[in-house]
Amino acid sequence: MRHSLKITPRNLYLWLISGLGVLLVAWGLFLLPTYDLPLVFALLVLLAIAAQITATSLIGGNVTVEVGTAVSIATISLYGPIPATIVAAAGVTTVTLINLRQNWKGWHGAAERIGFNIGMSATAIYLAGLAFQFIHALFSATPIIGVMLAWLITAIINDQVNLWLLIGLLHLQSGLNPLDIWKQHRWAIPINVLVISVGGGVLAFAVQEFNIIGIGIFFLPIILSSYAFRLYVNQTKQQMEHLEDLIAERTSDLARVNQELAQANSGLAALSKEKDAFLAVLTHDMRTPLTSIKGYASILRDRELEREQQVNISKIILRGQDTLLEIVNNILEIEKLQSGTPMLLERSEVDLALLTQVVAETLLAPAREKQIVLSYDETLAPDPILVDGDRQKLKRVITNLISNAVKYTPDGGNVWVKTWLNGRYAYVEVKDNGYGIPTDELPHIFDRYSRVKGHRSLAVGTGLGLAIVKSLVEAHDGEILVESEVDVGSVFTLKLPVKAAVEP
Repeated sequence: MRHSLKITPRNLYLWLISGLGVLLVAWGLFLLPTYDLPLVFALLVLLAIAAQITATSLIGGNVTVEVGTAVSIATISLYGPIPATIVAAAGVTTVTLINLRQNWKGWHGAAERIGFNIGMSATAIYLAGLAFQFIHALFSATPIIGVMLAWLITAIINDQVNLWLLIGLLHLQSGLNPLDIWKQHRWAIPINVLVISVGGGVLAFAVQEFNIIGIGIFFLPIILSSYAFRLYVNQTKQQMEHLEDLIAERTSDLARVNQELAQANSGLAALSKEKDAFLAVLTHDMRTPLTSIKGYASILRDRELEREQQVNISKIILRGQDTLLEIVNNILEIEKLQSGTPMLLERSEVDLALLTQVVAETLLAPAREKQIVLSYDETLAPDPILVDGDRQKLKRVITNLISNAVKYTPDGGNVWVKTWLNGRYAYVEVKDNGYGIPTDELPHIFDRYSRVKGHRSLAVGTGLGLAIVKSLVEAHDGEILVESEVDVGSVFTLKLPVKAAVEP
């Protein structure tokens, strides 16, 4: 990205770091005639350049695997911080020029990039060198500990100064959060520190003990391995680019088909989103009964309780188990429906009036706990109401309707259940004076994973019960109707064809 020469915080920072680096490198070049073993120093500079040539970019160019910095660190031990800045500048200039050749954006941008990279690497290596000398002198009485600690801290300082100088530029240039950038790259810190400290220490030891020959024995094999790795990665990238071309070609062939499927996919995406939301709610709703079961089971295990207390706790545990069983059954049922498997009905002659009465009686206990009056009115159906259906599935439909009425009716409310005949159809009506359903949400209450927003905190639920009810009723050639008003109540009506036309 091209930036003008006007004075901005970003430009001032860049010029400051670049100028500091150039000053350090110029100082090192001025002292060049005073260096011992100039041939070894020159070889270290060439080695840093060679090492950077073998650097390999990974993860879209954001991470670079290289051993050149280890050469700069070794130079600190052999010659001092100032000479090390020359080695660091030579290496970083090399890798910058290689990258610029592949991604050229003009001379102005190239000069900025080279200057800042020199300033960043020279400043980091100089500060790391000062730390190395200080620690080495501080632990002169224990040379082994001093050397090991000096290499480790030097590597950490060099790595972090480099990183934070770059983070400063990115923050001023793009407004990125510095800590976020650091967190994204912190995984590479141990790797960099290990390579820098071990590589630099080994190279320094090799030069001190074996002079130039030590470089060939200890470090050149590392560079050759790094170069081989670079070739392997580049070859892999070429193969991936070729594969991407093939994929792009095939993708273009499929574009027309994908466009035709876009509308269907949007529906599937919406369903998937609803399902994800359902799973999030499901984990919460399952945690509640599980926590209750665990807590009360622990009380039964750890305390001596009277018989009445044991019975009450057992009822709570069984109720939690029933809730979990209902959730699991709903999940299994909805998965079966979504798979497209035809619903098999074990049809028989079912007395709908008697079945409704039995279900209502089984739900008297949870109704009483909320002080809800649950009444079953069969005065309009003194005789059996016979339908041709699956008894268990019809029982599940009626159970769901009555239990929902109990769940979503406040304490002290009323739930009325009645059955009757009207011509060729039998009816089961479940009415309550509960919370009611908003008008805009009524059309969606039978959708999968759908729950009334205002009801989610009132009771545990999966949003599958009514969807399953509708599927089961339609499998019986029936119909489910609903009327509701907020703070007034709801009326759910089940309509099923009777086994034979019976006049009321």
